Amino acid sequence: MVARTAREILRWLEGLYLTYPVVIPKWDLSNGYAYAEILHAYFSKDINMFAFINGRSLNARLLNWALIKQFIAKKNLPISIELIDATLHGKDGGAEGLLEQTYQLLTNKKPFVDPPYERDGSFSDHPYQQNLSYYEQAHASKSIKNNLKLSELLTDPSYAYQAKRSQTILDQARADRQAIRAANPGRFCVKPTLAERCLRQPLQPDSNAQDWYFKSFDSRSRSVASITNKSSSVKHQSRHTSANVPKRRSPSQQHSDKEQIDANEDNALYKEIILRQHAVPLGDLLQPIES
Repeated sequence: MVARTAREILRWLEGLYLTYPVVIPKWDLSNGYAYAEILHAYFSKDINMFAFINGRSLNARLLNWALIKQFIAKKNLPISIELIDATLHGKDGGAEGLLEQTYQLLTNKKPFVDPPYERDGSFSDHPYQQNLSYYEQAHASKSIKNNLKLSELLTDPSYAYQAKRSQTILDQARADRQAIRAANPGRFCVKPTLAERCLRQPLQPDSNAQDWYFKSFDSRSRSVASITNKSSSVKHQSRHTSANVPKRRSPSQQHSDKEQIDANEDNALYKEIILRQHAVPLGDLLQPIES
């Protein structure tokens, strides 16, 4: 869900009488001017508000947050730089996390945060997207636009960084889409794969390998016999539908007809052919397993 600010922090901000009230922390704290006023209320001698620029440009934001980082390093305050960078770029959950950390540092109180509104460490909108229906979630290009800010690309114009971040977002979007398709197979008309359709049960540990071998041979021989019978019946019907014109057969064809083997399970030669073509050697199955 959307990251929200705790009530204790909102009441604390109202008591500071800021020049520009913090309504939406994601946007109101991005330039660093309002956050400098919060620090000025507690460190009035160390924070000079005339050095900060109340602007929305990237240069103004970088200048304000650079001064704030210098002050934090000078005072050795336990404030996360990652939260500051996330607030600078306007990422989801960055400004709220920075306010919680600052409130706990300056007032020595821990704010209450509802479990559904907890934020992840990557500062993305993925928790919010997961609470939406699958037809309301953002697609891949929209996810890149939401999670990869323009200010990040301007401050760090590395193609390797951009490609890595974009690929991470695309992989997450692809994984979410696959999970949605698996959860709603009727909606997306998901068909079973070839491996799922050809799934075979493994040999049970309490079964006999020789019995399994002969059962497998019988089933395969019956399937081959059924296919042979179907093909012969189709050929027989096609001969009846065609014109009854007598054809003279060559001696080689007559010789091959004599040597043709019928698909009969009682025929020993037929069993031997099927055994060599479609079965596994029995000796491989009966070999003792070395532990």
